[in-house]
Amino acid sequence: MQNVKQIFSIITIVILSIVSYSCQDKEDPTLTTTGEMIVKFDNYVGNQTMVVDEVGSTNYRYTNNSGQKFNLTRFGYYISHIKLEGPNGELFIDEMNASADANQIKGYYQVVQGNSETYNIHLKGIPHGQYNKITFNLGVREDGIQEGAVGGILDRAAGGWFWNWNSGFINYIIEGHSDASLRDDNRVQIHIGGWKNIPSGDSTPQRFFDNNVDVSLPFDATVTVSNTLRPSPHIMMDLLKVIGDADLSTENNIHSPAAGKAFASKLAGAFVVDHTHQ
Repeated sequence: MQNVKQIFSIITIVILSIVSYSCQDKEDPTLTTTGEMIVKFDNYVGNQTMVVDEVGSTNYRYTNNSGQKFNLTRFGYYISHIKLEGPNGELFIDEMNASADANQIKGYYQVVQGNSETYNIHLKGIPHGQYNKITFNLGVREDGIQEGAVGGILDRAAGGWFWNWNSGFINYIIEGHSDASLRDDNRVQIHIGGWKNIPSGDSTPQRFFDNNVDVSLPFDATVTVSNTLRPSPHIMMDLLKVIGDADLSTENNIHSPAAGKAFASKLAGAFVVDHTHQ
């Protein structure tokens, strides 16, 4: 009889241990406190989806506000310093790092029309919460201008859009053809960039301007980042907001911070959050 009681006691202890472990496992799960968001950029020319043609094409798909026809053979821009904000004080600031090691580049993105892999910016490590606003820099600020080699999308030798150390990066690049341009092959090249303001010290015009542009956009609706919710705001960019009023017969060869200043002033107005997937 004593043996039976001992066996029963052992079985009871084992059962209680299993139950206790099971409850502890359910009550103390491993929780994550950050989530993700995918920011998608869609480029348009007025109400037309942007299409890039081959260099030399005379297929003029688009028309500006003056009736001048043009096409695009190259288009893109840099995005950096992304920040998300929410109605209850939520805040996410994308980590920034410029490095010679391409794998260590953080916070810099290059949206290149014709390369769909660049249209989506995948943000990670976002604190759980609600968000209703995105802010970003259009271009590459001083912290991305480094002496010596720079890797990834900032690497000049690998396709980075760069003038020189004084002028810095081309933040927003437009190339194509127009029947209004009298240049060889009716070329149009509008490169908007520059990273510092240097006032002229004499009677000569100012040459260097900081043409980085802060873009701040409200979402069309408040979205939630959580373990199970990964929202995706779609940002539309309309090129006609930038060059719609340009005279392509004369404004077709922009290659300096000073020459691009007037265009840079219009960049922020070219972007809008069209809709958001929750």
